[in-house]
Amino acid sequence: MPIELQCEVPGCPENLEAFLAQVADKCMELEGVQRAGFAVRVVDDEAIRALNREMRGIDSATDVLSFPTVRYPAGTTARDNPRRLRREYDPAIGYINLGDCVLNLNRAREQAAEFGHSLARELGYLTAHSAFHLMGYDHMTDADKRAMRAMEKRAMQALQLWRAPKEEMEEDENDASGAL
Repeated sequence: MPIELQCEVPGCPENLEAFLAQVADKCMELEGVQRAGFAVRVVDDEAIRALNREMRGIDSATDVLSFPTVRYPAGTTARDNPRRLRREYDPAIGYINLGDCVLNLNRAREQAAEFGHSLARELGYLTAHSAFHLMGYDHMTDADKRAMRAMEKRAMQALQLWRAPKEEMEEDENDASGAL
């Protein structure tokens, strides 16, 4: 699955593009989407704050923003719309462009430290979260949030990046903390 990575800040992890492509591939596989991709921009607090203000009217930095290009009928996701996705296929680029993901590297580092896990795990989660948004998932209602969180959990488990809530957590020395 093509990921078009644009790192606009210093300090991007060395193998970031390959890692994010692996995360996106797993999300697409779980959703049943083939020949699709999206752009990923890695920015800082200032850039994501400006974008959040311009696009959503919210004047604050955030960890990730998603801008889907495919419109799905209400209550459906990419899996429910194979014909719509086929129509979105762009032969010039060789895949379906699902949209854009903007990751805040500063916030990802802060959140990884706050939650006590690796930067790889945090960037993996944020990418999975965005990928599912680009495939029609949302978290505005409790039911939608449960469905989206279930897909995120499945992807993170398949990638061996899942960490259970603290009350359930057992130390696992085989986590993906060194993935990047």
